[in-house]
Amino acid sequence: MLTLALYFAAATLTVVGSTGLLLGRIRETPAYGMCAAGCLIVVVADAIGGPTPLTSVWAAGAAYHGWQWWNSGGGDDTKRRMKRWGRRFQGVRRTAPQGA
Repeated sequence: MLTLALYFAAATLTVVGSTGLLLGRIRETPAYGMCAAGCLIVVVADAIGGPTPLTSVWAAGAAYHGWQWWNSGGGDDTKRRMKRWGRRFQGVRRTAPQGA
């Protein structure tokens, strides 16, 4: 019953994201994010119900759509936070002793 609900949620996310992108109602970034989330939910449902040969196809779809989401600006806030966090660390130059 749980896997059926997960498959339904995944299908809903994927269909809404795809049709919204095709009809021009949703921009690329949220559409790719919705498709990535839908594919990832199918992978989780397959892991619960027992892996099938299509699990790897869905995992590849999740990776592709996640990559598209990240590169179309979906991960900008995450990138910004990581850069701000990385600026706190100052590099220290360490040289070898002169006598060595």
